[in-house]
Amino acid sequence: MIPTSRSLVTLQPARQAALQAIIEVETRRSESLRLPEMPYVRTFLRILTGCSRINTRVARAIPGLNWEPGNRLVSLKQVEEALEKLLSSHGEICPLPLPGDIQESFFPELSHSRSGRQMHRGEIRVARSMRQETRLIERACLLRQNLLARAVTELNFCSPETVHDWYLRWSDEFGDELSAPFWRWQSRFPSLASLEWNRLSDDPLWQVMHDLVFIVRETPEVTHQAERWQVPNKLRHQQEISA
Repeated sequence: MIPTSRSLVTLQPARQAALQAIIEVETRRSESLRLPEMPYVRTFLRILTGCSRINTRVARAIPGLNWEPGNRLVSLKQVEEALEKLLSSHGEICPLPLPGDIQESFFPELSHSRSGRQMHRGEIRVARSMRQETRLIERACLLRQNLLARAVTELNFCSPETVHDWYLRWSDEFGDELSAPFWRWQSRFPSLASLEWNRLSDDPLWQVMHDLVFIVRETPEVTHQAERWQVPNKLRHQQEISA
């Protein structure tokens, strides 16, 4: 049996005939009663036009079909077979040569249902795309955080003599994000104490590096040797001093 919602009487004769034909055929089938060949279209045509066989007059009485008597590309037999498939599938299948207008006219609820499903599928696609984009953004942020952590780790192995090269290597990528780790690093070296004024003045790091170059040039070598021991790689500096 078809759903009760499909047995409602409609003001459109063709739609009413289609629904009544489906009910009648499936009721007779459930009661094991004899059915004619192509029972759906035969019953539909009988209810709509009073004639259970399709002919030119009957075809022209079906709204949306727009049948022309001189049509040599399509036979009435093909139209009849297509109507049988349309009705037996409860409107789900609308084969050629039937126009789509017939499907929408006989079964308008399918059009709304499909529109709803298409909208739902569209929302699912948008949600999936947003989740994928979010994952990509999260991945990019994680990679950037890891890269910044690498830059900070390299900074810990720098001395005042090498920190300018470190800045040049990472400044394009991180810019002022390097300021906080730099000031933590700077506090370890007495020769850079004068940069405290730059920190209090909130100078950009590029300006700090510019001033740092001159400080390094004016710092005595004995101070440089002592400060090289402030970096983790003491073994390398010990070899340089011995040499």
